[in-house]
Amino acid sequence: APAAPDSSGVPVPPMPQRGAADPSVTSSWRASPNDELVRQAERVKKPAAGGVTTSGLPRRVPRANLVPGTAQQQNHQSGPQVSRAPDDVRGRLTNLRRGIQQGRQAGNGSQTGSIHLGPTHQQER
Repeated sequence: APAAPDSSGVPVPPMPQRGAADPSVTSSWRASPNDELVRQAERVKKPAAGGVTTSGLPRRVPRANLVPGTAQQQNHQSGPQVSRAPDDVRGRLTNLRRGIQQGRQAGNGSQTGSIHLGPTHQQER
């Protein structure tokens, strides 16, 4: 079809027609094990709310927006598990204090021949 002129009289090319997608392109995609999880997440587009508070804020509904099966799959460790027994904690803190004292003494020993700084410069910042 010939291009129709716009209001200024200049011909405008026609917009390309968007037809159905080529079926050979979609058949080349492989199914992923996460496809079902993506579909479940798309179903929960709008978060669930348990009404509105007196101040107009949405009321939270615990665990209402979770996609089934995803919360149990995540096993994150924050680091090595350390004993919280009082004696063990006391020992670790004592070792930390000793290390800080040794570091301060080593830092003070390297200042021989330099200007003496007053006690305010020796305090922790």
